[in-house]
Amino acid sequence: MQRKSFFRTAVISVAVFALAGSLSSCQKKIEDEILEKAIEQSTGNDVELNTATGKMSIESDGKKIEVQSEHASWPEDMPAGIPKFSYGTVKTVTRTETSGAKGWTVACENIPENSIREYDAELKKRGFETVLTLVTSDRGAGGSINATKGAVSVFLMADQGTATLAVSEEIK
Repeated sequence: MQRKSFFRTAVISVAVFALAGSLSSCQKKIEDEILEKAIEQSTGNDVELNTATGKMSIESDGKKIEVQSEHASWPEDMPAGIPKFSYGTVKTVTRTETSGAKGWTVACENIPENSIREYDAELKKRGFETVLTLVTSDRGAGGSINATKGAVSVFLMADQGTATLAVSEEIK
């Protein structure tokens, strides 16, 4: 009798866990729909939201933004000629697209000292004109760079082991 009760409890437990798992996957879809509706109501535009792959994509009126925070890596679609910022670990990548421009933002962590000076030199080797280079310590642990080349602008800001690189390209 006790064996039959144990078996019944085990079967019920498995069924409950299976149901909970399917509900949690449905819950993610419901969360996407709620967020999508909130964005649509606040902007007045139709929005498509997709968070299924660790990326969040929003499209509206010919504009697009994509945020990748899981398994983020250097963007393959970055404009040619942009030197890879290889001074740390890529944490988040954001892509934007409008009718007149494309943009990429790469957030990195664990960057070493002197990365500002080294990246500035890499930009200059690739033909970028540095509009502003600011180094905030003797060791180059923080600062910023603003550089341009044709229709492409690059802005890098670093401090305390983190950096954010923003690239903008005008579309003709």
